[in-house]
Amino acid sequence: MPILMKSYMELNFSIAHIRLTESRFSINQQYKMEKDKPIVLENNVGIQFKQSEKRLYLLLSVSSDSDKQPFRFSVTYEGVFAFENAPPKDELGRIANINCAAIVFPYVREAIADLTQRAGLQPLHLPPFNFVAMYNENKKEPSPVAIRKTRKKE
Repeated sequence: MPILMKSYMELNFSIAHIRLTESRFSINQQYKMEKDKPIVLENNVGIQFKQSEKRLYLLLSVSSDSDKQPFRFSVTYEGVFAFENAPPKDELGRIANINCAAIVFPYVREAIADLTQRAGLQPLHLPPFNFVAMYNENKKEPSPVAIRKTRKKE
């Protein structure tokens, strides 16, 4: 049963579906754990979206790929959001990058925690993410795809 939501603009929309579209995980065999040295993870967050009539298709990816960490991962989820009325073009990016990305992010976070736990490691719980700040930062740059490095996890 679809759940109708009202955003800050009074746009009624429902979540058509949220699904895992890609998942990769590998242990870094060359990584050497050093005693009392924290593991630093650099996570990349990427958002891509497109609109088709009254639907918004959003891909949210989180990945980390460095030789200086014990594992590498990439997880991508797709969220499809159905609108009663198509959002105005000038507001579409804001809705996708803030509202819809924030709805999909907990699914990505859970998948990463599950992957690390199934690998026999402590589950990696990604910290909350500020999609408003990322959107505002990316508005300054002309790019339809927002990809930013997030803070390091210690």
